[in-house]
Amino acid sequence: MNNKPHFIIAGERRSGSTTLYDILNQHPEVGMLQKTDFDYFIEAELFSKTPLKSDQVLNDWEQSHSVEAYQKLFSDLKSVTGQKDADLLWWKEAHQRLANYLPNTKFIIVLRNPVNRAESQYFNEVKKGRETKSFKETILREEKSNLSNWEKLHLQYIERGCYINSLKHFYKYIPKERVKIVILEELSMNWEKEIAEICEFLNIDATIGKNIQLKHSNKEELLVRKAFAKTIILKNLFNFWDRFTEGIIVRVAKGKHRRDKLRRQFRGFYYTSDRTKQKMDKETRIFLTELYKPFNKELEELLGYKIQQWY
Repeated sequence: MNNKPHFIIAGERRSGSTTLYDILNQHPEVGMLQKTDFDYFIEAELFSKTPLKSDQVLNDWEQSHSVEAYQKLFSDLKSVTGQKDADLLWWKEAHQRLANYLPNTKFIIVLRNPVNRAESQYFNEVKKGRETKSFKETILREEKSNLSNWEKLHLQYIERGCYINSLKHFYKYIPKERVKIVILEELSMNWEKEIAEICEFLNIDATIGKNIQLKHSNKEELLVRKAFAKTIILKNLFNFWDRFTEGIIVRVAKGKHRRDKLRRQFRGFYYTSDRTKQKMDKETRIFLTELYKPFNKELEELLGYKIQQWY
């Protein structure tokens, strides 16, 4: 059995995993799988845009996946191979699979202020069309104990930010020495130190890593049409243009970044981002800040230092 991939960026969603993917993808010693979120270790049915039927039985994952098929994906990449799947830390069913399939692979987990992460994930799901409720309504929804697997994966924003709970389960299957925790805010503020530690963890040249430019990837947007594109005369025309260009984009562009770039080129003149106008209200932010305090404290005890940027 070969030792590929050498590492996986395993989450968390909306915590900067795409930023780290793009950073490491620039390193000449690293070969990243070009699909940014390759969800091999999670049931494929769960990634539908619409909810599954409540009684739908998921396919047997073990019957349709193999070590050989997975590792073959990395055969043509550079010496230090990696991939990203921002749901692996959160999705506990994947942890045993990772342990069985990848006994030597290292894992990098990027964590972000949990309040900001929850808000970012919420608006990202609104943009995708999977979320239709207000943020306050989603908090009430999470208090239910009968969420479907589909809801748990895509629409459970608060519990995802209790990072220590996910890490405890992850460490039952993956030894700590094969896991590197990166705090997004520290990566931004202490770039040279943080990237040097990541390179050391992966056994790649840290000098080259420091010379890579830090940039914020996968910025959250909530695109809405500009006023002129909503008029009766132009609405149907732009509806057709959306469908027509999307058909072309999904056929010619393989990666998410390339597809997003083409969408901006084709449609940017009649769309604008409404994200800055929509923010979490102060009452909800205070509620979540207090809720996360004990979980953050336990995380800090695990890491051995205080995460100053989260206060």
